[in-house]
Amino acid sequence: MLAADRKEINPAINSEAAEAMAKYGITRVPVDYFHYQEFRYTNLDDAIAQATRQNGAATISAPSLGDIRR
Repeated sequence: MLAADRKEINPAINSEAAEAMAKYGITRVPVDYFHYQEFRYTNLDDAIAQATRQNGAATISAPSLGDIRR
C-alpha cells in the first residue's frame, strides 16, 4: 500500500508531493540518526567506531609514565 493510499497526515509532505510519490512509486521510510559529538551517522557501528578511534587515539598518543622515564 502506498503512503498516499493511507492518507498519512504529515505537514512536511504536501498533497502535490504525495501525488508525485504515488505516481513514481517513491516510498518514504523513517531514518534513525546516531549523534556523536558534531557528527551524525545512520549506522550505529560507524558512530561507535568513530568514538572508539577518538578515545583510543587520545589514550595511545598520551605517553605513559614508563615511557617518560626512559
